Amino acid sequence: MTEYNERVAEVSGELLQAIRGVLLAKKVQYDEYSAAVLWIRDLVDAREVPMFIDNHFEATVEKATFDGLPGSQGTVEGPYYVENAPLLTEKPYVMPMRDDEPGEAMVLSGQVLDLDGKPVPGALIDMWHAGNDGTYSSFVGDAPPLNLRCKLVTDDEGRFRIRTIRPQPYQIPTGGPTGRFLTMIGRHAWRPAHFHLKVSAEGHQLVTTQLYFRGGDWLEGDGDVSGAVKENLKIDVIRNEDKDLAALYALSTPFNSCEYTFHLRPAA
Repeated sequence: MTEYNERVAEVSGELLQAIRGVLLAKKVQYDEYSAAVLWIRDLVDAREVPMFIDNHFEATVEKATFDGLPGSQGTVEGPYYVENAPLLTEKPYVMPMRDDEPGEAMVLSGQVLDLDGKPVPGALIDMWHAGNDGTYSSFVGDAPPLNLRCKLVTDDEGRFRIRTIRPQPYQIPTGGPTGRFLTMIGRHAWRPAHFHLKVSAEGHQLVTTQLYFRGGDWLEGDGDVSGAVKENLKIDVIRNEDKDLAALYALSTPFNSCEYTFHLRPAA
């Protein structure tokens, strides 16, 4: 049996009051109200409710939860995460991909530290990203399941390095009610290119984040339809001339590379 929940009552009460205030202030009419109800039904029938809610509200909730805390900033998880990505055990780490995977080769390097700057060995990094066509495996497109998805562990110095491809910007699905809504409010549906990462370690809080490529499309202003970009999550992509690193991954020089350092908060 459902019991009274003070928190639900508090938040929902203010939320409903705010909506009623807008309806009155904008003098919303019955034909507009009926159209909105039909649109919500379409959203449910199209199974786009999670996508719509995540796209418009998750970044705000993430900010309310973590803003101002020390350590690396997180951002939205997004709708394309799966839990069963393979754990890489053989170095050099290479993201699972097809032999002829389209896209520019990229090497991501980094380190996981605690708030005192000490390395965090054995940290687990769960990483995934879109392909060169902007689609995610296991959801849309023709890529094999779990393509461009993996988990890896940092070394004794908290360091990691992985070879993958540079993901591309993409549009969230626009063929359904979410797309119709964006068109009606004059918004595009683009997300900038990014890596997704979940970084965790024993005794530390999990950080879920995205890394964006400085200078890329859809980064500035209201460019990201999800509003998830943060300045300190932008990374520089360089044309790397390191012949030893290139040989390690069977790449020609120069190749794309980037790096990022994570600072994990202690567990609550």
